[in-house]
Order: sequence, then C-alpha cells, then structure tokens
Amino acid sequence: MAKKEEFEHESIQDNRSISNYLQALIDGFESGKITFNSEGQQINLYPNDMLELSIRAKKKGGKNKIAIRLFWKDSNGEAPSGSEFRISTT
Repeated sequence: MAKKEEFEHESIQDNRSISNYLQALIDGFESGKITFNSEGQQINLYPNDMLELSIRAKKKGGKNKIAIRLFWKDSNGEAPSGSEFRISTT
C-alpha cells in the first residue's frame, strides 16, 4: 500500500499574496513540479498533462467563495473529457 502524504494550510492573505500563490501554481503546472511548504510540512506534486478540473463559485449575501480542485493520477494516459470552459475578468 502506498504511503499517504498530506499538506494543509489556512491563513488570511491580501489580494497580492493570493495572486503570487496562484502564479506559483501556474509556474509549477508548467514546469511539472509543485512544492508546498509550511511550518515543517512539505509535499512535492508532479502534475502530468491530463488533469481533472472542478470549479465552484458561490455568492450569498456579503460572502463570496471560489473553490478550485485539481485531480490527477501519477500515470494517466486517458483522453480529455468535459465541456468548453472559460474564466474572464470582464
């Protein structure tokens, strides 16, 4: 049985810091390696070419939420599936 590794972090950050974290994720997906580090915890992930994407956005009263989840297997040769998707800033 494979060893289970987990990483978790929660904090309050400003908009600029979140942008920097998201850019680091983009860079990691492009390079094929993402390392998460916090308070002695570390995990290395190696995203491949085929990932499953799940995005949820909610607005209720004055609260807003975006949940982004990405899934992949270490060895994945499956063909892509799903519908067209877009995110815009306008």
